[in-house]
Amino acid sequence: MRKTTFWAAIVAGALMFVGVAGWANSDKRALEAQASTPIEAVDAFQMMLNAKNLPSQEFEDFSLVFPSPVTHGRTSVTP
Repeated sequence: MRKTTFWAAIVAGALMFVGVAGWANSDKRALEAQASTPIEAVDAFQMMLNAKNLPSQEFEDFSLVFPSPVTHGRTSVTP
């Protein structure tokens, strides 16, 4: 049992060493995709100015239904 554990640790260490050495010595860079059409700069301010018919967000006030965690169990807001 002792011999198997010893050799298993040696093999695991060798595999880790090979993996780290391969990762450190790799000279391949990540592939970069080339755009088929030229990329134009996006003007965010013009997009905001020209935006029309956007959906509006509704706000539901549940403060009367559920107590605030700050004032829960207190008679005043001050600590």
